[in-house]
Amino acid sequence: MHVFLKLHTPRRALSISRPRLFRRPLQSMPEKRSSFQQDVKAIDPKVLAAAMGGDVPPEEPLLSTFEEGFGYFTCAAVERSLGQYQFVRKLGWAANSSVWLALDTSADTRTFVALKILTSQATAQVVRGLSPEYEVFRKIDAADGHICFVTEALSSSLADFREPGLPIAKRITKQVPLALDYLHRECGYIHTDLKPDNVLLSIPEPRASRISEYIKSDSALIYGPPLNLKSLDLPLVFSRPQPLPYFSLCGSLENISVRLMDYSEATPVDAPVREHLRQPSMICVPEVTPRYPWTSAIDIWTVGCLLFELLTNWHLLGQDDAHNYSHELHLQHMVECLGPFPLEFLKHCEDREKYLSTLLHTNSDFAPSSLEDILRGLNVVDESEIPGIATFLRRCLTLGPKVRPSAQELLKDGWLL
Repeated sequence: MHVFLKLHTPRRALSISRPRLFRRPLQSMPEKRSSFQQDVKAIDPKVLAAAMGGDVPPEEPLLSTFEEGFGYFTCAAVERSLGQYQFVRKLGWAANSSVWLALDTSADTRTFVALKILTSQATAQVVRGLSPEYEVFRKIDAADGHICFVTEALSSSLADFREPGLPIAKRITKQVPLALDYLHRECGYIHTDLKPDNVLLSIPEPRASRISEYIKSDSALIYGPPLNLKSLDLPLVFSRPQPLPYFSLCGSLENISVRLMDYSEATPVDAPVREHLRQPSMICVPEVTPRYPWTSAIDIWTVGCLLFELLTNWHLLGQDDAHNYSHELHLQHMVECLGPFPLEFLKHCEDREKYLSTLLHTNSDFAPSSLEDILRGLNVVDESEIPGIATFLRRCLTLGPKVRPSAQELLKDGWLL
């Protein structure tokens, strides 16, 4: 069974990805999962290691089941099909899904798409109403098995996009608030996880011919021979991830455009679920740690973090040892480069005393440094550009959430025009 949801995004939301959705019931019965587990236990360890690239798989744990918190789609492999979509190569994977480049065989012209196939565990969360991603994708337009999101085929993320220069960074930065404005006002959701990994570069037209030419010279790769299991209709193939590299496909940055992706952590604007926010520590907003009732303004903070990283390849508030991350030190860095927290903000922080007490008094470890001085020290932009960049960053990184600009207000900022 396939249930499709076609989405037609208006022009003002072009920087939002435009998905279709269907659900595919596969390997969903408990007895099938039990049989699969038995087959896995019976595999010769040497044969298994050869197939998956080592004793510990470097890719998604295809052998981990629904009961273990996963349940990946095990039938995906080059030249196989899922409904009308023929798999071309694996683009990547995450804890709750794998993403594949596929050819839409039902289209009148050659058309490539990206298939994000949720694990059976993630699909169950959607069915139970515990994951917002399905509803977010429905809003952009107005369980057993695997839910699949069908989106436009995109190239690599900004995490792999280095040293774009100020004009390109500014062009990208303008598109991100455009997407956020649509997400906040029209869809009613807060993204909460805006970071370079979740902003992907669009492939300009003619997209299909660009992708076709590239994959001719860059074949899809697998780790080893396929595994034959009695519980599976098709052999299990461990494929290598091969994102589409922007420069190999496009070459020019003149008309670069981006798409905001991954709404798995999104939450409603009017009733945000604040208990389970999982932002990367390097971009964590000031509201979260001291437990201030955060809003969509948290997405604006991360716009500033994104711009700084695009310009410098550094995290503005980073710590040398990410494994020993300190909430207190992170908050201290905010004060050092952005000034003191507003009293109105502090008054409504539930954990004010726990995290901010040292910031309310003189601290001999403080090393204040303005945004201008930081940019000047990194020597990544001309001196004449620093005041404008710092002013824009300071708007995004306003410590008082209530006076932080909205995405719509940010779009009108003179620095972006």
